[in-house]
Amino acid sequence: MATRTVVQGDVRSAGKVGGAPALVIAGERVFSSGLASDRPGGLESETHRVFQLTLSMLRDAGISPGDVVRTRAWYVDDPAGAGEEVIRETHGVVFDHPGPAFSAIRATCLPEGAAIVIELEAVRGGADRTRRFRSDEVSSSSLAVFCDGELWVSGVTGPGKTAGEQVGNITRTVGEALSEFGMSAADVVATRHFMKPEAQFSSPPEEWAAFMSQAIPTSAGIAVESVGGTGTFMLECEAVQDASQGRNNLRSGRSYEVDHNYCRSVRVRGRDVTYVAGSTSLVVGEVVRSEFDVAGQVADTLETVRWAIERQGMAWGDLVKTRTYVVGGPEKMAEAISALDEQLAGMDVASAVIGVPTLSRPEVVVEIEATAVSA
Repeated sequence: MATRTVVQGDVRSAGKVGGAPALVIAGERVFSSGLASDRPGGLESETHRVFQLTLSMLRDAGISPGDVVRTRAWYVDDPAGAGEEVIRETHGVVFDHPGPAFSAIRATCLPEGAAIVIELEAVRGGADRTRRFRSDEVSSSSLAVFCDGELWVSGVTGPGKTAGEQVGNITRTVGEALSEFGMSAADVVATRHFMKPEAQFSSPPEEWAAFMSQAIPTSAGIAVESVGGTGTFMLECEAVQDASQGRNNLRSGRSYEVDHNYCRSVRVRGRDVTYVAGSTSLVVGEVVRSEFDVAGQVADTLETVRWAIERQGMAWGDLVKTRTYVVGGPEKMAEAISALDEQLAGMDVASAVIGVPTLSRPEVVVEIEATAVSA
């Protein structure tokens, strides 16, 4: 059982639910909220500042930069054209080479006008037990990071003229990372893919269906402004050693889960973590509850998230992390934050809120991913 502690920190509350802690530490596992600079200044200035504040906060909590296994940067378009390059270079200065798995994704907007919001995961005291694969010199990041039987894979993009070609190249790269640590696609427990709106697919390419069918992991498919370079598709995933030998893949009965080879939540036997897929207000029969209503969809979606956690033998109080995607701009994000504050009051959950251009259907305006750790 994992003891939970929280850290408030000095980072600004942009990107995280108002009452949420900056860090939630459950046993050795560390999850951050969406963290932003404490002062505005544009992308370059805010990037340097938020990483500075975050690393200082980690050290105060007894967590070293080497303990960090994943970082994710959400940013908005920068008038100066700095974009992803400045984020990657700053990441490379902050973390020793080789560093954590890393993704940079351009969002539609971020709460409170932030230019950048970062998230991280860490394993406290895990630096000496961590193995890293295929590092990048500029960003001091690794394609994959392995610690205590779990693998975190960076956001992977790949060349290709069609979605199928890109997905095929991406899943081959992910396969190489898995193989490096004696794992396979059957050990993948959670996936999320980011894509430009025009790259969304109602029928998955054969390459995607084949990859997902080997494990039936969780999934979140999120439309974003860009995923770096000329690619239109990016894949992140987590895997657990020997997950193929004992896992509970929980489905909710929605036909979409079957069509796209994923499930609502995954828990590996003997492990204290439950991974919950990107969930919306859609229910069996593909019916949307609370159409276009942000607060209503937050409440409806959290019902599904709670069900997915409790059916894995865990308690609702074990929820440690949510990531909420919202359509509609700053006002709608503020509505989502208020609703999350109300729904999760007193639970000490790390939370991030991200503005996106669209979700699975026009009337769906909220999607939530979640993680629970038995406490």
